[in-house]
Amino acid sequence: MLFMPCESTSTYTSFTLTFFPHLLGLLIIKAAAQSSLCRTSCGGLPIQYPFGIDDGCGSFEYRSLLVCTNDTKLELRTPTGRYLVKNISYVNPHIIISDPSMWSCSAGDDLPHSISFSLDISRKFSISNFNTFLYFNCNASSVLVKPQPSDCEDQTSRCESVCDSNNYLCESLPDCPKTLSKVSCCSYYPRTSDSLRLMLQNCESYTSIYWDIANASGKSSYNQIPAYGIRLNYENLSTNHCLSCQYDGYGRGTCGYETEFGNFLCLCNDRNVTTYCSDHGHLHHKTARVVAGTVVGVAVGGLISAGVVIWYFRRIKPNRPVRIGVDNSRNGYM
Repeated sequence: MLFMPCESTSTYTSFTLTFFPHLLGLLIIKAAAQSSLCRTSCGGLPIQYPFGIDDGCGSFEYRSLLVCTNDTKLELRTPTGRYLVKNISYVNPHIIISDPSMWSCSAGDDLPHSISFSLDISRKFSISNFNTFLYFNCNASSVLVKPQPSDCEDQTSRCESVCDSNNYLCESLPDCPKTLSKVSCCSYYPRTSDSLRLMLQNCESYTSIYWDIANASGKSSYNQIPAYGIRLNYENLSTNHCLSCQYDGYGRGTCGYETEFGNFLCLCNDRNVTTYCSDHGHLHHKTARVVAGTVVGVAVGGLISAGVVIWYFRRIKPNRPVRIGVDNSRNGYM
């Protein structure tokens, strides 16, 4: 009678010893990435809460919205593409972006074919009323183009459907006032990006002018100058947890979140916690959650469990020979 050793246990042992070290390595790498410090600038613009350009940094609500390329170019990601970020304000929460498809002075008398951008409203963004949108060569049969009534400021509902042909910016475009003199122009404020998209279906091109206070000359804080770009407001999502985390007296951590579930984390130099970085008694030690330690602990636990399984198979199911050929017992053939 011939005997052949069973391969099931040895195969399982080989798979376990090969798979789990790789799993442990991946989890350790992920934990280290979660614990790393967050970049605080890109392209000369400060990156502060609620934004982040590294996964796990900032607010989970704004995850992956800002993209930093080579630390020199900051862009906003939207459903219709990426748009260059020109400025971010954290005092009056807004950002300024540039749409490459809209008209600018560099285009001269040529009107580019504009493609409307859109916003994901679930991401806490909205179009600011500090913008003035100008539309060029609109279809008069589809768009109501006429001078806006003088009482629009008091009765805005009367003017929501009017594209104002009397807006003075049409006659005095910033930086190039004599350009587009032979092009029809009107001003209309889209309350949503969908409204902007619908307008561009009936107009050849557009541009957006926002009122810049930061670069205004003079001492008056109300002095504003027009500049090309789109101003978008965002919601300031600062919470008590984040304010405590950032407070100097509590260790000045960085507000972030768990990459798996989006729960708040205070990112410190040596650990991640759910409260703040500096030690403050037993409460801190009870609530501290070191992501790297937790992940590595789970991985080690998995390896231990694998070892127990291997021991079980060896203990309960020892290698049994597989008989091939003729059995000499009274039963005759196998």
